[in-house]
Amino acid sequence: MKKFNALSHAIITLLFLSKNLPVLAEEPQAATNGTQEKTATPTESTTNESTPAPNTSTQNNAEYAIPQPQASRLNALKTSLMLRQLNHQILTLEANSEPFLTLYRRSMTSDTQGCILLLHSDNEHPDWPDAIAPLRNALPEYSWCTLSIDVPDIIKRADPIKINTSTPNDASIADNTQPTSAELPNQAVVFGRIDAAIAYAKTQNIEQFSFLGYGTGASYALSFLAANQGAGNALILIDIESPAGSSSYEMAQKIRQVPQPILDYYVSSTRSDQFAMWRKQAANQRAEKRGDFIQLDALPDRVTGKDSKQLLIQRVRGFLKQNTDQINQQKTLPSVKKGLFYESPINN
Repeated sequence: MKKFNALSHAIITLLFLSKNLPVLAEEPQAATNGTQEKTATPTESTTNESTPAPNTSTQNNAEYAIPQPQASRLNALKTSLMLRQLNHQILTLEANSEPFLTLYRRSMTSDTQGCILLLHSDNEHPDWPDAIAPLRNALPEYSWCTLSIDVPDIIKRADPIKINTSTPNDASIADNTQPTSAELPNQAVVFGRIDAAIAYAKTQNIEQFSFLGYGTGASYALSFLAANQGAGNALILIDIESPAGSSSYEMAQKIRQVPQPILDYYVSSTRSDQFAMWRKQAANQRAEKRGDFIQLDALPDRVTGKDSKQLLIQRVRGFLKQNTDQINQQKTLPSVKKGLFYESPINN
């Protein structure tokens, strides 16, 4: 009985020690930490008073690089052209004391009809594959030189989105539905670049100019010719869009100021049909006409299963041939060496 009591007492003692062992192990460490904290406190306070804490926000701002999407696109375009050994097409011009990129292709025939000035859409570049590149590369085969001009971005992709937390009243909502200005974003910059491109083309003995715009670039082409009626012979609008902050109705009314022949080639959709109707109405109201307004829906061309880009080239080429001053391209027939087609007589 005594042995049993002694054994029970030993087991109870072991259980007590095992439960309190972690606590006992932590107590010296806590005591040590406490001692270190007490001895370190005067030193830390002295350091804080003598040396200010570094400004981490300033360091972060200094290291942050603002992305530049347009510059990246243009650098990638230049690299692509150089890799394809087409860097001779890169032309740097200057407007408003600032250089800008232009892609220039000479006519591939000896009888140049004139030059087409191409304006790409927002957040694109002068060799954008949708419409600009096919036309830029195809038209020189039909006696037109091409000058594709870099257009500054309207919507800055790198800018932070600003959220207006205030509740707008009815007046502010009405104001937001109207264009803030009759002038397009970056209009002075784009118009200056067009003028510089025309001036350069004239140094290459080009006398006839036509304007071609795609997307928002078509709005710039339309606005430029409306403000400078003697600058060109024809206007081509490819799937025209109004830039952000501009009224589509007001943009359509500018067609009334353009007497030149106009090709309005667009893709029909619920969003675009109203805008197309306004353009056609404005064309019918032109007081002066030097050519027809031709509006074509590109949607049937796209659903035929054929190459829509080739159809686009054919539409533009046919329009230019019928609505611009054509240089006589008739040439004398080459002399034929009959030996290439007939067998030589056999001498007996």
